[in-house]
Amino acid sequence: MRLTRITPPDFDFGMAVQSHGFFALAPNHWDPSSRRLRTTVHTSAGPLHVCVRHCRAGAKGRLHIDVPGLAALSAEVRTTVRTAVGRVLRLDENLGDFHRLCSREPALQAAVERRFGRLIRSQSLFEDLVKTMCTCNITWRQTVAMVRRLVEACGTPALNQPAERAFPTPVQLASVPAADLRTRCGLGYRADWVCELAGQVAAGRRNLDTLESPNLPTDELYRQLRTVRGIGDYAASSLCVLLGRYDRPAVDTEMIQHYRRRFPRRTATPANIRKHYARYAPYSALVYWWELWSHYAGTDGHPDSWA
Repeated sequence: MRLTRITPPDFDFGMAVQSHGFFALAPNHWDPSSRRLRTTVHTSAGPLHVCVRHCRAGAKGRLHIDVPGLAALSAEVRTTVRTAVGRVLRLDENLGDFHRLCSREPALQAAVERRFGRLIRSQSLFEDLVKTMCTCNITWRQTVAMVRRLVEACGTPALNQPAERAFPTPVQLASVPAADLRTRCGLGYRADWVCELAGQVAAGRRNLDTLESPNLPTDELYRQLRTVRGIGDYAASSLCVLLGRYDRPAVDTEMIQHYRRRFPRRTATPANIRKHYARYAPYSALVYWWELWSHYAGTDGHPDSWA
């Protein structure tokens, strides 16, 4: 079965997918040669494995979302699949103001030409939170392996392709002892964080939907994210970016190294870095991410640390 979604004129499928390392985290599978993204989404009928590709005709484009092995889906499930893919690729995000800012800056004009700005994320904020926890104090290769084991050990097989699994839900993870996550998935001390968050969400003690509201000020969003055990300053700032708030860049060692490359005579303190990118507010983090992406794009089109 094939579903479709119209894409905005400023949408570039490959750029959106490879814009952020999450494209390499299970249950995602990206094939750069065929330019297809495969993933498994949760629906009321059960997890479904889908294959997404982009077709463009002039200024118009649409996503083809194939659900192999199934001839029919209910209207509710079709809507759920389209919504999930739309969240992952951020189809509803308006990049007009960001691209206008870039068009006024000679060093940033290529971001407009490449239709840059949509940073891939997960199907839910819960999944984004857990994956972000799995990036802290660890190498990227270890993160990729950790998330893969988490999906393989705890995720539900897809109805149409049982070899593929969905990312585990809060209810599923809340039922797994932290000791099992440490031994079976290699989460280490992060297992306690994941179990606590999953238990809170599953029991209704933490409503993540409220954090998706565009009316929530960034500072308040950041504060609430910091109340999640295991989410520190860097993780909370990164999650703000995944929620479309770009006025609070996440300063980490990568950003410090990037700043030093660009300005070797300046002192690369977090305060100086934030002051420099504040000139691009409210898109400070997006400007930095474009600069970082561009630095690595001369090799394989995305930072090699994400491969």
